[in-house]
Amino acid sequence: MEKPKSVRITDDRPMAENGTRTPRVSVIIAVYNGARSIPRALASVFAQSFSDYEVVVVDDGSTDDTAAVLAGYQDRIRVIKQPNRGQSTARNAGVLASSGEYLAFLDDDDEWMEQKLARSASVLDEDPACALVYTRTLTFDREGRSIGTLDGQTRISESPTMKQMLEQPWNVVPSAFVVRRDVFNRCGGFSVTGCEDRYFLLQAREHGSFRCIREPLVRKTEHPLYPTWLQRETRFVRYLSLLRERYGASADNLITIHRSNRADLFKRIARDLIKEGRSRDARRCLARVIYHQPTSLRNYRKYLKTFLPSRVPSRQGDGEA
Repeated sequence: MEKPKSVRITDDRPMAENGTRTPRVSVIIAVYNGARSIPRALASVFAQSFSDYEVVVVDDGSTDDTAAVLAGYQDRIRVIKQPNRGQSTARNAGVLASSGEYLAFLDDDDEWMEQKLARSASVLDEDPACALVYTRTLTFDREGRSIGTLDGQTRISESPTMKQMLEQPWNVVPSAFVVRRDVFNRCGGFSVTGCEDRYFLLQAREHGSFRCIREPLVRKTEHPLYPTWLQRETRFVRYLSLLRERYGASADNLITIHRSNRADLFKRIARDLIKEGRSRDARRCLARVIYHQPTSLRNYRKYLKTFLPSRVPSRQGDGEA
């Protein structure tokens, strides 16, 4: 593998208010009740081969021991505390408190490989037309077992055109990308109302091209589908409204595919919940299927079946007939 080129560091970087040079990269971590996970995320930042960065952690109203854990890193990070307002607001607050030319976001339960910042900053340094650079992502469950990758979310193109992004779903998780600050500002930051990562990527593409680093340089922790995806539904619906408002008819096909994919996801979740005898939870998911596919009579039948008594298979040797 070709050795990564060194990142360009020059003396013409702007000065901060305290008289020091501003860092090349600002690492922004939003955390809510992440006392157990944030040490791993921070360790992956401190292990970077690239050193010209600052770390801003926004504690989004945590009620666990997150504040105490972060206090142990005060000489290496800047901590911003705010009432619980959601991840998008926390990330935006972190950006406002930072000063780097490039912005790198990391979820509190994700981790970076040691070349993540070096490779990303190098691409942005060398290509002024590139608004955002991203890497491949490996996925793991909460027990640390490998699940796979997120490569399928960018299958239409590694560097999509605006037209492609409005025709087919395309997504990169925030932990995987680094974006120029001026692009972030022109986008108005992350939307605080709906699917902030997907909507932000569409906006960012309006201001420049995307580049892909094909190596997997992110370890992402995935959470159980239920109730995580159900809790995101309000934001998802708002995201669809934002697409209509900003892109009009150009986003019609994208919205149709999004809704179809969403319905399929909730069908799968409901099927698993029914197998577990959790009819009430399955019903909540099937209600969302009906919302996204209101003309399908089959969906209504599946929904009504959840009111019938569930039969949970008995385990062998439990004494039941």
